[in-house]
Amino acid sequence: MLIKNGLVFSQGTFSRTDILLEGGSIAAVGEGLAHEESFDASGLIIIPGMVNAHTHLAMTLLRGAGDDMPLQAWLSERIWPLEGNLTRTDCYWGGMLGIVEMIRTGTTCFNDMYFHMDATVRAVKETGMRAALTHAVIDLGDEDKAARELAESDRIEGLCRGEPRLTYLLGPHAPYTCSESFLRNIRARATERGLRIHIHVSETAQEVSDMRRERGMSPVAYLDTIGVLGPDTICAHCVHVNEADRDILLSRGAHVAHCPQSNMKLSSGIAPLPAMDAAGVSLSLGTDGAASNNSLDMGAETKAMALVHKLAGPMNLSAARSFAVATQGGANALGLPVGAIEQGRRADLVFLDARHYSLRPPHDLLSNIVYAMRPDAIRHVMVDGAFLMRDGELTTIDEELVCEKATEHALALVEKVR
Repeated sequence: MLIKNGLVFSQGTFSRTDILLEGGSIAAVGEGLAHEESFDASGLIIIPGMVNAHTHLAMTLLRGAGDDMPLQAWLSERIWPLEGNLTRTDCYWGGMLGIVEMIRTGTTCFNDMYFHMDATVRAVKETGMRAALTHAVIDLGDEDKAARELAESDRIEGLCRGEPRLTYLLGPHAPYTCSESFLRNIRARATERGLRIHIHVSETAQEVSDMRRERGMSPVAYLDTIGVLGPDTICAHCVHVNEADRDILLSRGAHVAHCPQSNMKLSSGIAPLPAMDAAGVSLSLGTDGAASNNSLDMGAETKAMALVHKLAGPMNLSAARSFAVATQGGANALGLPVGAIEQGRRADLVFLDARHYSLRPPHDLLSNIVYAMRPDAIRHVMVDGAFLMRDGELTTIDEELVCEKATEHALALVEKVR
């Protein structure tokens, strides 16, 4: 397909140019391209799809089920009891609801860590979405539990193998829920199989304090000491990191997945992102789960990231830099050829209505997209060269059915733990 006459964001600028697609990839970007099949993008702005670098997809079922509570009470009194009753079918419909939200808000790829991941594999395959998936593993020092968790991880890895839009990662939940031997085992598996590692790190001050008391070092330093950190590691949150931690993350080439709205809502703190950015640490952006955000809207997350860090200085996280973190940053973290409109990348594209009020006047289009754009400015969404949304209508999902079934399962789930 030839996408012609669109205003395309590529190589850091907007230009009126064409995009040639072949086999789900971008074959060329430029003028004078030809193909017998074409799509007229007149009046549209074309940007790369956003990459949600850290989420828990099926937590859409828990949206609003436990708000405005202290973190530990939120976890122990609401979230963990609810999660303990989740079924595979719950996670399927919760995952489908999350995918609806992400497509409608311009996300084309997400990095998910949760339970019953075979249900998420099914949802991704049915909808045409792109995803990096991991079964969250926790051993708490129990060898039998560790064996069961790794067996389930292997099973989900097998379901992802050979699927062109699915990538599998190893997912130790956090340094405080996984024993040292378990983490070392996961590192060995990741190296042997060429898989990435996705882990929560330094999300709360309490986590850091506990680790320093028990190990005499920060979570980042501990993970480095046992060999977990590397260019294949995605560290979610990193709210409470100091200069020494930043140096370790940079030297190991590890990636940070920033989740500002969740961190603010749970009163976890604000990550020192400008300092990490200035140091050259690889940054990406995620929404976290809908139970703690309460949204999977990466556009809203990008704006929140840009704004919260301006409290420390107006030049921090410009619109251009924020957009790069939300797109190319996630692609870098996952090692996937997405996040940019360039030859050789996958054709994961978002088409915006240039006439939409939130994109007017066009003094600075990228600024408008980061600070002002509303989700209804999104007209079409494409993954691997196929439209998942066209003219505002989802093409692979019965949205009404998904909303009904997800609501049914969410209400029944909450009723179980009353």
